Amino acid sequence: MADGVQVEVIYAEPDRVWRCHIDVPKGSTVAECVSIAAAQGQFATLDCTEFATGIFGEQCSGDRVVQLNDRIELYRPLITDAKTARRVRAQQQADR
Repeated sequence: MADGVQVEVIYAEPDRVWRCHIDVPKGSTVAECVSIAAAQGQFATLDCTEFATGIFGEQCSGDRVVQLNDRIELYRPLITDAKTARRVRAQQQADR
């Protein structure tokens, strides 16, 4: 795309990956890209507004401007936080 950039939007679950490449105008934000991806068929079943976002593993806000070939990642909420999980494991080991 001569007057824009191509980016990839990706979302993963343990058993499935949603991925699409989109062309967007220069100056587009992460939020705009997620909105465009949400209209794609493979993302239709997801509520993309509920996910945190990042680019190449670094969390970022929706107002970040994307660059050519950025990979926008949609992050699922954690089921349990790490501190709680460690505490539960320690308690289970102590009970044994």
